[in-house]
Amino acid sequence: MLLKNKILIIFWSMLAAIALSACMPAMSVRTEFDDSINKYNKFLSSQSFDAAGFFASESIAKEFSARVKAAKNIKVIDRRIVSVGYDEEKGTAQVEVEIDYYSLSSYRMRTLLDIQKWAYVTESGFKHWRLMSLLPEFP
Repeated sequence: MLLKNKILIIFWSMLAAIALSACMPAMSVRTEFDDSINKYNKFLSSQSFDAAGFFASESIAKEFSARVKAAKNIKVIDRRIVSVGYDEEKGTAQVEVEIDYYSLSSYRMRTLLDIQKWAYVTESGFKHWRLMSLLPEFP
């Protein structure tokens, strides 16, 4: 009887572990997305536009780099994530971020709405969240 109870405990423990591991990929994809948008937006806050380019998709990397050069006189004061639209089935997301900034040439604070489009893509054999939209133009 004691052996039978141990076997049942082991069986149910293994079954629970298998069930939890089946849910892990979906949770880790969302966790990876949350980490990506938070890191990307922290880079924007600290004027690390070059580092933010790490999140850009390979398809927009050159144009993103050009936007980084154009933003060399921009100082970000604050940023706020306003909304997040996440579509797990399509592997896409849209994040709306308000960015308060000023230009070194005018010192007048402005606010823009940056609509970031993200996709869970395979690049270089790995799946990651990549930014599919460019660094905003700071008027």
